[in-house]
Amino acid sequence: MSYLVLARKWRPQTFEDVVGQEFISRTLRNAVRSGRVAHAFLFAGPRGVGKTSVARILAKSLNCENGPTPEPCNRCTFCQEIVEGRSIDVFEIDGASNTSVEDVRELRENVKYMARQGKKRIYIIDEVHMLSRSAFNALLKTLEEPPEHVLFIFATTEPQKVPDTIQSRCQRYDFHRIPRARIQQRLKEITASEGIQIGDAALARIAKAADGSMRDGQSLLDQMISYCGSTVAEEAVIEILGMASRDLFFRISEAVLDQNAAGCFQALDELYRLGYDLGPFYQDLVEHFRNLLVASILPDPETMLQMTRAEVEDLRKQAAKSSPEDLRRLVSLLIRAERDVLRSSLPRVGLEVTLIKMAQLSRLEPLPELLQRVLDLEKSSAAGRFPPDRPPREGPPSAPAPATGRKAPPGRTPPPGGTKGNPGG
Repeated sequence: MSYLVLARKWRPQTFEDVVGQEFISRTLRNAVRSGRVAHAFLFAGPRGVGKTSVARILAKSLNCENGPTPEPCNRCTFCQEIVEGRSIDVFEIDGASNTSVEDVRELRENVKYMARQGKKRIYIIDEVHMLSRSAFNALLKTLEEPPEHVLFIFATTEPQKVPDTIQSRCQRYDFHRIPRARIQQRLKEITASEGIQIGDAALARIAKAADGSMRDGQSLLDQMISYCGSTVAEEAVIEILGMASRDLFFRISEAVLDQNAAGCFQALDELYRLGYDLGPFYQDLVEHFRNLLVASILPDPETMLQMTRAEVEDLRKQAAKSSPEDLRRLVSLLIRAERDVLRSSLPRVGLEVTLIKMAQLSRLEPLPELLQRVLDLEKSSAAGRFPPDRPPREGPPSAPAPATGRKAPPGRTPPPGGTKGNPGG
């Protein structure tokens, strides 16, 4: 038997299995339960977040032997055919390969045929935004008033390319990126079931690299297992993903906050010797300083940072060396320098200069201390005293020049009166 990748093996089979899209699952289950299922749906969202999986689950809910039901059995003939992709009542069409008017005309002819046993005839068109303008126009009338036994489900990663005339005839559901913690938890469940030994730190790195896509996270996990076997170490994950270690980011921020320019050079030299890609590293560096800023401001930043308590404590300990205002300036400096660094013909030099500038950035004094200094200065001035760094000026103050109504000749100014060497008058 051929190997089945984790992304297919662990594909959601019920609405309960869908991770990170609870509001969509709840709405569709209620619609099936109450019999208020629309005739056309538009599922929009990033890749790998469950659009096609939810479309298949909805198809099973409507065509299950026990259906329509919000909980398909996944055991009957209808459910099994949909799972295996061989159902004669559920058609999965690739929008990129069927873009012409002729393809839509053929679809319009096929919708006339009834489904088996009074079930629904369902058309799932993936990447529907790839259809041509003429193909969309040819679909309008059928989409607006389809036969009662027909249901359309459109999936797209670029909803802005779908004409408004199509969207207005559909119920639109926007799928969101899956939180990193939810991806990590799901991967942990998969590895436990598959008998894979992997730590939370390694799973966290995979979840971060997935960038909100469950499918990408499962594919990366598959890759790690192929490389490492049944035991996946964090070092192997770092090596495969080409990510800099967490310690390296802390070393750089430590050098910046300690105003240690030499430490910045040493950390960057190690970065280049290890062969890390500068683009992803720079993004992670900005995120690291942003995490320091969040840790210095929020009393409980674990939820926002999606990190463990130990990782948050490390951030807090280092952020305590600086003020939130100074950290904000450092993050702003990194963001402004991104274009100069990444688009430069010498990106290494640009990054070195940026970090040196950050390390040499003067510290801002806290506002209460500045206010106190101003108050002390006012009190000293009122008492006729001057601060030590500003001695009183010798000699009487200069008298203003008398107003004569005439302008001085060019290149000459009226002599001040009352100064030494010129007694005036």
